[in-house]
Amino acid sequence: MSRPQSFLSALRSALPRRPLGASPSAFARARAGGPSANPTRNSSTVTNNSLRSTLLRPITVVLLIAPLLTGYLGVWQVQRLKWKVALIEEVDRNLAKDPIVLPGKINLGALPDFAFRRVLIKGKMAGPPILQGPQTRDGVPGFHLILPFDRSAAGGSTILLNRGFIKTAEGEAIRRGAHVPGLGPDNGPSDEVIVEGMLTKADPNAKSYFTPDNKPEKGEWYWKDVPAMAEAVGGEARDVQPILIDAIDRESTPTSVLLAQGEPVGRAPVIELRNQHLTYAITWFSLCAATSAMLAMVIYSGRTKKMPRRSAFGENVQRRQ
Repeated sequence: MSRPQSFLSALRSALPRRPLGASPSAFARARAGGPSANPTRNSSTVTNNSLRSTLLRPITVVLLIAPLLTGYLGVWQVQRLKWKVALIEEVDRNLAKDPIVLPGKINLGALPDFAFRRVLIKGKMAGPPILQGPQTRDGVPGFHLILPFDRSAAGGSTILLNRGFIKTAEGEAIRRGAHVPGLGPDNGPSDEVIVEGMLTKADPNAKSYFTPDNKPEKGEWYWKDVPAMAEAVGGEARDVQPILIDAIDRESTPTSVLLAQGEPVGRAPVIELRNQHLTYAITWFSLCAATSAMLAMVIYSGRTKKMPRRSAFGENVQRRQ
């Protein structure tokens, strides 16, 4: 071997070896055992991308909406609970009072103060009848029979009297022109009677989203629209005030006997109001807390995804060494 070739061989053996195509900086980092790129910048980029992809997943979107919806429903049930407690106190207070005689001309503005009060009315039941329903009582389908109650003999107005529940067969027979329970011959006015009843309170939720619209021209009343009912039986021309009284059944005759005879069954002299709003509120708030915890777990797992400690380039460098 010549001297120049020996000198070049000695020089190559003295220099450090590095893979072909590796930059000096990358090679130096590989030799030092560090990663092949800026770890802080790559980690931040991977975390942001992982969080963004986590938030866009369908399950995350559902978990974002669920706490808001269940929390709103929980607050709504708390509001309903306060309303129901106040209503129960009002009902108990008014039912404990003795019945009052309903005045001839009634101040409509004062009616809310007398809701659920027992009253005594004197007059004559008349037509035309209104069948409101369908209704059920003890699992039996039927209607509520509502009649005009004429108090003109004593100088009073005509109001509406809900005589009570009748079966579907009796209701359909009335629509075909059969005798109406409580009316006189040929469905004319009855004799003068005294009825104990209860003043009802206007229900803002009487018509729900699924309740059909009333069709007065066809005699179909699916919910108690008292002003429209008053107009249907005569309105101002007949001096009808939009007031509905529920006849009270003192249960002197068993309900089954009245239904078998085709007689209306009035309401009980007491009112039992269910109050489940506290249970509903706890249920909704529990679901809100559970879905919030699930959402936090999903987001946390998306933020803590770790990038690999060494790049493929760094691994190749180590294998070559």
